[in-house]
Amino acid sequence: MNSETSTLAIPTRHSAWNLWRNPIFRRYCQSRLRPRALAIWLLLTVLVSGFISVMSYVIAIQQHERIEERTLFEASKDGTAVIDKSAEKIQATENIARGFVQGLFVFQGVILFMIGTAMVSGGMTAERDEGVIDYQRLVPMRPIAKVIGYLFGLPVREYVMFFLTLPFAGWLIWRGGIPVSTWLPVYTVLLSSALLYHFTGLLIGTVAKNRRWAFLASIGTVFALYTVIPQLSKFGLVFFKYLTVQPVVLEVYPSLLPKDLGAALETARRLAPTAKFFNLEFPELVFTLFSQLGLVITFAIMLCRKWRRAESHLLGKVWATGFFAWIQILLLGNALPLIDPGTLFPSREMRKWSIEFLAGWKPDPMEAVALSGLYGLTTLAMLIVLGGIITPDTESQIRGWRRARKQGSTSLPLLSDAATSFWWVVVMALAGALGWFLFTRGLVESRWFGAVLPFQVFGYFVAVLLVLGVSNQVLLEAKGLRAVALAGILVGVVPLMLGAICVPLEKPVLSAWFFGISPAAMPFFASASEIPIAELPLEIARAVPRAFHFWLAIGGMATLWLVAQLRTTRKAMADDVLSAPAESAPPLGS
Repeated sequence: MNSETSTLAIPTRHSAWNLWRNPIFRRYCQSRLRPRALAIWLLLTVLVSGFISVMSYVIAIQQHERIEERTLFEASKDGTAVIDKSAEKIQATENIARGFVQGLFVFQGVILFMIGTAMVSGGMTAERDEGVIDYQRLVPMRPIAKVIGYLFGLPVREYVMFFLTLPFAGWLIWRGGIPVSTWLPVYTVLLSSALLYHFTGLLIGTVAKNRRWAFLASIGTVFALYTVIPQLSKFGLVFFKYLTVQPVVLEVYPSLLPKDLGAALETARRLAPTAKFFNLEFPELVFTLFSQLGLVITFAIMLCRKWRRAESHLLGKVWATGFFAWIQILLLGNALPLIDPGTLFPSREMRKWSIEFLAGWKPDPMEAVALSGLYGLTTLAMLIVLGGIITPDTESQIRGWRRARKQGSTSLPLLSDAATSFWWVVVMALAGALGWFLFTRGLVESRWFGAVLPFQVFGYFVAVLLVLGVSNQVLLEAKGLRAVALAGILVGVVPLMLGAICVPLEKPVLSAWFFGISPAAMPFFASASEIPIAELPLEIARAVPRAFHFWLAIGGMATLWLVAQLRTTRKAMADDVLSAPAESAPPLGS
């Protein structure tokens, strides 16, 4: 009896990769695949897929009838025998099927990307609101097994809907004569992108506090990925387009068009550059999977950390710093090879069919300055986001010091969540400044301008990222998120409003001084002030460097003061917790 009891008491450890035996996945299979609710969605899926397929078939029959009527008319007119037009009919069938299969691809994307991602984020938020997450933490499963269970369980209905569309897609692919080399990459990147977006929705649902906002945020994220984010690739940030299916679809798109049109487009596409990573040419599919895989792994680590401890940061300090460096390498690897061909510059895409382009196009120097400023702003945004992820709040610091006291230690481990993120933000700022400098040097010293970028520019880039990144981190760690939000409004938004008001008043100098206060404008001011090819109007050319140096000095002094305040605050907190007895330690949030 005792042996039986002890055997029954041993908890079952579920394999992370055995999906069907995953209890979370099976629970959602039972709840989201109930016949009554599932039948409505499947009926809708069949109706849309069937409509697309039947329309393709009907139009093809009509096209065949027109071909036969034209053939009979020509034979009767010339008095000749009727010519067999079966080859023309086959060609017409293929062209029509290729057009309609594109619509079915879009419908499959809506199912997986929009509906599936929204269900994942909204379902995860509902789980937390209902207290199910707290119960699941007690289940003897590895965190990755729980993540996989929710990742494939929450959108299981959408996967069933997607698989239901495959027979219709297969029929259209067969009728269209679409080769395997075309549809296989499309479906590969379709599934990999769905996995990435579902991870994004799962992460949003984990951290969002409201189900409605989680639902809208997930849909908004996917919408931005296909509207706003791809536009960044036109301004030097080429990496972001590889988070979508766009590069792969454009690469195989000639095979999805009628053969005559597709052949012409294929000839033009071969002239276009392939995906380059530091002059290493990759197929679009390979580089897309490589880019998305890094984000998938990072999101999985974030979710696993949250499952281990609810109060954990989304990322550890080492991984956040490495992830920041990895993004910098991807941005540089994509952008630098496109400078000399000129495809990095937005004006080339806008004017490539104009007479000016045919006569001889050349980028404007201020276009390079603007691209450099945009790269600096993007780097600053990533620094603030990742720095905020690893920065501990007051409650986290107090818990860390209490844990250190129990362990008989007088300091916090360097890699713990409660430890300061100051030095890690400094390292990220240095790495970001290096990437910013290399990108700017590639622009300035390219064959288009032939100038030399002084090394002192690197020092200014370091100063900008240190002042803005460290001040944000210090204020967040010492005062909290509300103080950062208030500072962002007063220092970041209000000066931009004042500067914009001065523009129609024709006060460019005053406008430049107001704009220079905002952290959002400082990377552009740094590029315009320190890059030797900058060509500004005389009055603005004097005001911008002066405003930049003045506000950078003010920001540097303010940052040093904040650092000193943070050091004093952390030392006082450590002394209070370590010197107080366990029962009288300061409560959380005090």
